[in-house]
Amino acid sequence: MREIPFSLKEHPRFSSPEVGLAVLGHPIAHSISPVLHKAALEVLSRKEPSFSHWTYERLDVHPKDLRRALDQLSDAGFIGLNLTIPHKVEVLDFLDQLDPETSVMGAVNTLALRGNHWAGYNTDGYGLKMALEKELNCDLQDAKILILGAGGAARAAAAQSLLSGANLVHIHNRSTKNLIVLTTLLHQEFDSERIVGSTPQAFNDTDFCGKDWIVINATSLGLKPGEPSPLFIPCNKFGKQSVFYDMIYNPPKTSFLCEAEAGGFQNANGLSMLVYQAARSLEIWSDREISARTMFEAAKSHFSD
Repeated sequence: MREIPFSLKEHPRFSSPEVGLAVLGHPIAHSISPVLHKAALEVLSRKEPSFSHWTYERLDVHPKDLRRALDQLSDAGFIGLNLTIPHKVEVLDFLDQLDPETSVMGAVNTLALRGNHWAGYNTDGYGLKMALEKELNCDLQDAKILILGAGGAARAAAAQSLLSGANLVHIHNRSTKNLIVLTTLLHQEFDSERIVGSTPQAFNDTDFCGKDWIVINATSLGLKPGEPSPLFIPCNKFGKQSVFYDMIYNPPKTSFLCEAEAGGFQNANGLSMLVYQAARSLEIWSDREISARTMFEAAKSHFSD
Protein backbone atom coordinates (compact mmCIF):
# COMPACT_ATOMS: atom_id res chain seq x y z
CA MET A 1 0.00 0.00 0.00
CA ARG A 2 1.36 3.42 -0.95
CA GLU A 3 2.46 5.13 2.26
CA ILE A 4 1.19 8.61 1.39
CA PRO A 5 -2.37 8.97 0.00
CA PHE A 6 -2.86 10.55 -3.41
CA SER A 7 -4.24 14.05 -3.81
CA LEU A 8 -6.43 15.41 -6.58
CA LYS A 9 -3.33 16.93 -8.17
CA GLU A 10 -1.43 13.67 -8.56
CA HIS A 11 -3.82 10.72 -8.63
CA PRO A 12 -3.34 8.04 -11.33
CA ARG A 13 -5.35 7.86 -14.55
CA PHE A 14 -6.61 4.63 -16.08
CA SER A 15 -7.40 3.51 -19.60
CA SER A 16 -8.93 0.20 -20.69
CA PRO A 17 -8.37 -2.51 -19.56
CA GLU A 18 -7.22 -0.68 -16.40
CA VAL A 19 -9.83 0.13 -13.73
CA GLY A 20 -9.50 2.54 -10.84
CA LEU A 21 -11.08 2.22 -7.39
CA ALA A 22 -10.42 4.43 -4.36
CA VAL A 23 -11.48 5.53 -0.90
CA LEU A 24 -11.94 9.27 -0.35
CA GLY A 25 -11.66 10.99 3.01
CA HIS A 26 -10.03 13.85 4.89
CA PRO A 27 -7.86 12.69 6.55
CA ILE A 28 -7.44 9.26 4.95
CA ALA A 29 -3.92 8.05 5.78
CA HIS A 30 -5.28 5.72 8.49
CA SER A 31 -7.54 3.77 6.11
CA ILE A 32 -6.73 0.10 5.54
CA SER A 33 -9.31 -0.24 2.75
CA PRO A 34 -6.62 -0.73 0.08
CA VAL A 35 -5.25 -3.69 2.07
CA LEU A 36 -8.67 -5.37 2.05
CA HIS A 37 -9.58 -4.69 -1.56
CA LYS A 38 -6.20 -5.54 -3.04
CA ALA A 39 -6.25 -8.92 -1.28
CA ALA A 40 -9.71 -9.69 -2.66
CA LEU A 41 -8.79 -8.49 -6.15
CA GLU A 42 -5.75 -10.76 -6.15
CA VAL A 43 -8.04 -13.75 -5.47
CA LEU A 44 -10.45 -12.64 -8.20
CA SER A 45 -7.63 -12.24 -10.72
CA ARG A 46 -6.58 -15.88 -10.31
CA LYS A 47 -9.91 -16.94 -11.80
CA GLU A 48 -10.39 -13.95 -14.11
CA PRO A 49 -7.13 -12.30 -15.17
CA SER A 50 -8.93 -9.08 -16.13
CA PHE A 51 -9.17 -8.20 -12.43
CA SER A 52 -5.37 -7.95 -12.27
CA HIS A 53 -5.87 -4.55 -13.95
CA TRP A 54 -8.04 -3.24 -11.10
CA THR A 55 -6.32 -0.90 -8.62
CA TYR A 56 -7.54 0.51 -5.29
CA GLU A 57 -6.00 3.67 -3.80
CA ARG A 58 -6.51 6.27 -1.06
CA LEU A 59 -7.25 9.90 -1.97
CA ASP A 60 -7.19 12.78 0.47
CA VAL A 61 -10.01 15.07 -0.65
CA HIS A 62 -10.99 18.22 1.21
CA PRO A 63 -14.77 18.63 1.61
CA LYS A 64 -14.82 21.74 -0.59
CA ASP A 65 -13.29 19.70 -3.41
CA LEU A 66 -15.66 16.72 -3.27
CA ARG A 67 -17.81 17.62 -6.28
CA ARG A 68 -14.75 18.38 -8.39
CA ALA A 69 -13.24 15.08 -7.27
CA LEU A 70 -16.26 13.09 -8.47
CA ASP A 71 -16.07 14.65 -11.94
CA GLN A 72 -12.30 14.39 -12.14
CA LEU A 73 -12.13 10.76 -11.03
CA SER A 74 -14.83 9.56 -13.42
CA ASP A 75 -12.86 11.17 -16.26
CA ALA A 76 -9.68 9.49 -14.98
CA GLY A 77 -11.04 5.95 -15.26
CA PHE A 78 -12.28 5.35 -11.71
CA ILE A 79 -15.46 3.28 -11.64
CA GLY A 80 -15.92 2.77 -7.90
CA LEU A 81 -15.36 4.92 -4.82
CA ASN A 82 -15.71 4.43 -1.08
CA LEU A 83 -16.42 7.48 1.05
CA THR A 84 -15.52 8.02 4.67
CA ILE A 85 -15.56 11.01 7.02
CA PRO A 86 -16.42 13.79 6.16
CA HIS A 87 -18.00 12.93 2.79
CA LYS A 88 -20.77 10.41 3.54
CA VAL A 89 -23.56 12.95 3.97
CA GLU A 90 -22.28 15.85 1.89
CA VAL A 91 -22.14 13.68 -1.25
CA LEU A 92 -25.93 13.32 -1.24
CA ASP A 93 -26.20 16.80 -2.79
CA PHE A 94 -24.25 15.63 -5.83
CA LEU A 95 -26.04 12.36 -6.67
CA ASP A 96 -29.01 11.75 -8.94
CA GLN A 97 -29.35 8.03 -8.20
CA LEU A 98 -29.57 6.38 -4.78
CA ASP A 99 -30.16 2.81 -3.72
CA PRO A 100 -33.59 2.84 -1.95
CA GLU A 101 -32.24 1.80 1.46
CA THR A 102 -29.47 4.38 1.25
CA SER A 103 -31.85 7.34 1.46
CA VAL A 104 -33.26 5.90 4.71
CA MET A 105 -29.76 5.68 6.19
CA GLY A 106 -29.04 9.27 5.23
CA ALA A 107 -25.46 8.60 4.15
CA VAL A 108 -23.49 7.10 1.30
CA ASN A 109 -20.26 5.14 1.64
CA THR A 110 -20.08 3.58 -1.84
CA LEU A 111 -20.31 5.10 -5.32
CA ALA A 112 -20.51 3.17 -8.58
CA LEU A 113 -20.15 4.81 -11.98
CA ARG A 114 -23.28 4.11 -14.02
CA GLY A 115 -22.85 5.50 -17.51
CA ASN A 116 -21.73 9.07 -16.91
CA HIS A 117 -23.03 9.54 -13.37
CA TRP A 118 -22.33 8.22 -9.88
CA ALA A 119 -24.92 6.05 -8.11
CA GLY A 120 -24.88 5.99 -4.31
CA TYR A 121 -25.09 3.01 -1.95
CA ASN A 122 -24.63 2.39 1.75
CA THR A 123 -22.95 -0.89 2.67
CA ASP A 124 -22.32 0.05 6.31
CA GLY A 125 -25.69 -1.29 7.42
CA TYR A 126 -25.09 -4.54 5.58
CA GLY A 127 -21.62 -4.74 7.14
CA LEU A 128 -23.05 -4.35 10.63
CA LYS A 129 -25.78 -6.92 10.03
CA MET A 130 -23.30 -9.50 8.74
CA ALA A 131 -20.82 -8.78 11.53
CA LEU A 132 -23.46 -9.40 14.19
CA GLU A 133 -24.58 -12.60 12.50
CA LYS A 134 -21.13 -14.05 11.85
CA GLU A 135 -19.20 -12.80 14.90
CA LEU A 136 -21.85 -12.89 17.62
CA ASN A 137 -24.49 -15.23 16.17
CA CYS A 138 -27.11 -12.48 16.44
CA ASP A 139 -30.19 -12.01 14.29
CA LEU A 140 -31.60 -8.48 14.16
CA GLN A 141 -35.07 -9.87 13.45
CA ASP A 142 -37.25 -9.38 16.59
CA ALA A 143 -34.23 -8.28 18.63
CA LYS A 144 -33.91 -5.40 21.07
CA ILE A 145 -31.12 -3.07 19.94
CA LEU A 146 -29.46 -0.46 22.15
CA ILE A 147 -27.42 2.03 20.14
CA LEU A 148 -25.02 4.36 21.92
CA GLY A 149 -24.67 7.63 20.01
CA ALA A 150 -26.82 9.65 17.63
CA GLY A 151 -24.50 10.54 14.76
CA GLY A 152 -24.21 9.16 11.24
CA ALA A 153 -22.96 5.75 12.37
CA ALA A 154 -25.87 5.45 14.79
CA ARG A 155 -28.36 6.35 12.08
CA ALA A 156 -27.02 3.62 9.78
CA ALA A 157 -27.14 1.09 12.63
CA ALA A 158 -30.68 2.09 13.62
CA ALA A 159 -31.98 2.06 10.04
CA GLN A 160 -30.46 -1.36 9.33
CA SER A 161 -31.88 -2.75 12.56
CA LEU A 162 -35.37 -1.47 11.72
CA LEU A 163 -35.16 -2.63 8.10
CA SER A 164 -34.16 -6.06 9.42
CA GLY A 165 -37.22 -6.32 11.65
CA ALA A 166 -35.85 -5.39 15.08
CA ASN A 167 -38.54 -5.39 17.75
CA LEU A 168 -37.18 -2.26 19.44
CA VAL A 169 -34.39 0.23 18.76
CA HIS A 170 -33.36 2.31 21.77
CA ILE A 171 -30.96 5.19 21.08
CA HIS A 172 -29.02 6.60 24.02
CA ASN A 173 -27.08 9.82 23.54
CA ARG A 174 -25.41 12.49 25.67
CA SER A 175 -26.96 15.34 23.68
CA THR A 176 -30.74 15.75 23.75
CA LYS A 177 -30.65 17.87 20.59
CA ASN A 178 -28.90 15.24 18.45
CA LEU A 179 -31.08 12.51 19.93
CA ILE A 180 -34.27 14.34 18.93
CA VAL A 181 -32.94 14.98 15.42
CA LEU A 182 -32.19 11.30 14.87
CA THR A 183 -35.37 9.87 16.41
CA THR A 184 -37.47 12.37 14.44
CA LEU A 185 -35.83 11.27 11.19
CA LEU A 186 -36.40 7.61 12.02
CA HIS A 187 -40.02 8.21 12.99
CA GLN A 188 -40.62 9.57 9.49
CA GLU A 189 -39.54 6.28 7.94
CA PHE A 190 -40.52 3.59 10.45
CA ASP A 191 -43.14 2.57 12.99
CA SER A 192 -42.55 5.03 15.83
CA GLU A 193 -43.47 2.45 18.48
CA ARG A 194 -40.25 0.58 17.67
CA ILE A 195 -38.04 3.65 18.27
CA VAL A 196 -37.28 5.19 21.66
CA GLY A 197 -34.52 7.38 23.01
CA SER A 198 -32.87 8.44 26.25
CA THR A 199 -30.07 10.58 27.68
CA PRO A 200 -27.86 10.12 30.77
CA GLN A 201 -30.20 12.54 32.58
CA ALA A 202 -33.38 10.69 31.62
CA PHE A 203 -33.53 6.93 31.34
CA ASN A 204 -35.20 4.05 33.14
CA ASP A 205 -32.69 1.41 34.17
CA THR A 206 -35.47 -1.19 34.56
CA ASP A 207 -35.69 -1.18 30.75
CA PHE A 208 -32.23 -2.78 30.68
CA CYS A 209 -31.59 -4.60 33.95
CA GLY A 210 -31.79 -8.36 33.51
CA LYS A 211 -32.94 -8.02 29.89
CA ASP A 212 -31.14 -9.22 26.78
CA TRP A 213 -29.99 -6.53 24.35
CA ILE A 214 -27.71 -6.20 21.37
CA VAL A 215 -25.63 -3.22 22.51
CA ILE A 216 -23.82 -1.26 19.77
CA ASN A 217 -21.30 1.50 20.40
CA ALA A 218 -21.71 4.01 17.57
CA THR A 219 -19.82 6.79 19.37
CA SER A 220 -16.16 7.72 18.98
CA LEU A 221 -15.46 7.00 22.66
CA GLY A 222 -12.62 4.51 22.72
CA LEU A 223 -10.61 5.80 19.78
CA LYS A 224 -8.15 7.46 22.15
CA PRO A 225 -6.33 5.58 24.95
CA GLY A 226 -7.96 5.93 28.33
CA GLU A 227 -11.33 7.13 27.11
CA PRO A 228 -14.22 5.79 29.20
CA SER A 229 -16.89 3.38 28.03
CA PRO A 230 -20.08 5.03 26.72
CA LEU A 231 -22.20 2.59 28.76
CA PHE A 232 -24.51 4.45 31.13
CA ILE A 233 -25.20 1.52 33.48
CA PRO A 234 -22.83 -1.23 34.61
CA CYS A 235 -22.44 -3.88 31.96
CA ASN A 236 -23.29 -6.69 34.37
CA LYS A 237 -26.81 -5.32 34.87
CA PHE A 238 -27.82 -6.45 31.38
CA GLY A 239 -29.30 -9.88 30.76
CA LYS A 240 -26.75 -12.68 30.48
CA GLN A 241 -27.52 -13.28 26.79
CA SER A 242 -26.76 -9.68 25.85
CA VAL A 243 -23.96 -9.07 23.34
CA PHE A 244 -21.75 -6.03 22.83
CA TYR A 245 -20.47 -4.69 19.51
CA ASP A 246 -18.13 -1.73 19.06
CA MET A 247 -17.94 -0.08 15.63
CA ILE A 248 -14.38 0.97 16.51
CA TYR A 249 -11.74 -1.50 15.27
CA ASN A 250 -8.54 0.29 16.21
CA PRO A 251 -7.73 -0.07 19.06
CA PRO A 252 -9.12 -3.61 19.01
CA LYS A 253 -10.13 -3.54 22.70
CA THR A 254 -11.87 -0.36 23.84
CA SER A 255 -13.04 0.27 27.41
CA PHE A 256 -16.52 -0.68 26.21
CA LEU A 257 -15.35 -4.11 25.06
CA CYS A 258 -13.08 -4.64 28.06
CA GLU A 259 -16.06 -4.07 30.34
CA ALA A 260 -18.18 -6.51 28.34
CA GLU A 261 -15.42 -9.13 28.39
CA ALA A 262 -14.91 -8.74 32.13
CA GLY A 263 -18.63 -9.36 32.58
CA GLY A 264 -18.44 -12.58 30.59
CA PHE A 265 -20.45 -11.26 27.64
CA GLN A 266 -19.90 -12.05 23.97
CA ASN A 267 -18.33 -9.07 22.24
CA ALA A 268 -16.59 -8.01 19.03
CA ASN A 269 -14.96 -4.94 17.54
CA GLY A 270 -15.69 -3.15 14.27
CA LEU A 271 -13.14 -4.92 12.08
CA SER A 272 -15.78 -7.40 10.98
CA MET A 273 -18.14 -4.58 9.98
CA LEU A 274 -15.33 -2.94 8.01
CA VAL A 275 -14.61 -6.19 6.19
CA TYR A 276 -18.21 -7.04 5.32
CA GLN A 277 -19.04 -3.55 4.10
CA ALA A 278 -15.88 -3.58 1.98
CA ALA A 279 -16.75 -6.96 0.51
CA ARG A 280 -20.22 -5.72 -0.37
CA SER A 281 -18.79 -2.62 -2.06
CA LEU A 282 -16.50 -4.73 -4.21
CA GLU A 283 -19.43 -6.99 -5.11
CA ILE A 284 -21.33 -3.92 -6.34
CA TRP A 285 -18.41 -2.84 -8.53
CA SER A 286 -17.34 -6.24 -9.83
CA ASP A 287 -20.66 -8.11 -9.94
CA ARG A 288 -18.79 -11.06 -8.41
CA GLU A 289 -19.03 -12.84 -5.06
CA ILE A 290 -16.26 -11.61 -2.77
CA SER A 291 -14.49 -13.62 -0.09
CA ALA A 292 -14.77 -11.84 3.26
CA ARG A 293 -12.33 -14.39 4.67
CA THR A 294 -9.62 -13.14 2.32
CA MET A 295 -10.19 -9.59 3.53
CA PHE A 296 -10.11 -10.70 7.19
CA GLU A 297 -6.79 -12.46 6.68
CA ALA A 298 -5.33 -9.40 4.98
CA ALA A 299 -6.50 -7.13 7.81
CA LYS A 300 -5.11 -9.37 10.53
CA SER A 301 -1.80 -9.63 8.71
CA HIS A 302 -1.66 -5.86 8.37
CA PHE A 303 -2.21 -5.24 12.09
CA SER A 304 0.25 -7.94 13.14
CA ASP A 305 3.10 -6.45 11.10
